[in-house]
Amino acid sequence: MKIFILGDSLALPRPHRIKSFNPEVDKELAVHFDETYGCLLQNELLNAYPTVRFSVTNRAQRLTTIKDIADQFSDHLFYFQPDVIVMQVGIVDCWIRDELGGKQLVDIVEFEQYYHAILTLLQKRPETKLIVVGICPTSMKMEMRYPGILQQISLYNQVLKSGENHHQVFFMEMESYINSHNPQVYLLPDDHHLNKKGNELISRRLVEIIKAFQENVTGCKMFETDAELSYKHFIKSHEIFPYFGDNLYNLIYLSYQMQDWGKTVEYIKFVRMNQIQHPALPQLVDMIKEQMNS
Repeated sequence: MKIFILGDSLALPRPHRIKSFNPEVDKELAVHFDETYGCLLQNELLNAYPTVRFSVTNRAQRLTTIKDIADQFSDHLFYFQPDVIVMQVGIVDCWIRDELGGKQLVDIVEFEQYYHAILTLLQKRPETKLIVVGICPTSMKMEMRYPGILQQISLYNQVLKSGENHHQVFFMEMESYINSHNPQVYLLPDDHHLNKKGNELISRRLVEIIKAFQENVTGCKMFETDAELSYKHFIKSHEIFPYFGDNLYNLIYLSYQMQDWGKTVEYIKFVRMNQIQHPALPQLVDMIKEQMNS
């Protein structure tokens, strides 16, 4: 499974004081490469699935905006053909900048336009999944310095979340984890970049989603030869991350075929309750309802 990380400096190693960093003096970084969430993610997946080939390629760059990602997204998507893209972007775009007279590098209208351009391209390669990491809130200290910045972060996050469909696009929100009154549980003292615990947090949450992807893939491969074992992998995927539309489709289809009708109804209710989208789910559910009522 090929995983690509696209984004800004939050996915990168970080010195304690980047503006005064001296490599001859500052040997210890705030976050080393092997402590970034991309590196942690790869190690965890390789440990969990030693027989599966996982690769995590980190192509994040400092000061990256969603425009930068949109401009290069076609190359990343079609030339490298990743199975999963992790995209963490937005804080550079929405930050209120003194040098711009209080304006932002990318206003929210442009931000939404570039995001839609990315999603449109993504649809052309439906086998690639996109996990969008939400923008981390900053501190109350920064809110006092840049009034309205927390609201801007929330508004830009709403744009990112709007693309989620639980089928090809998944949104990983960060606002419920980072407390603006005490952000340094997960952020460095600049109230912006991830510290070691912040990287561990994102890695843990990515591992859950990608493990669910992998269990679903394994279940699909076993479907023709061992339906019961295939069903177990689909169930495991659902237990790890229940909001995965592809896996729910497989669970509904296979539970019905195996006459586990109580579970079939349970999964259908879950889909409706959580508004899970999948291009083939409505047709499957209608077919099952018709057969059950006949």
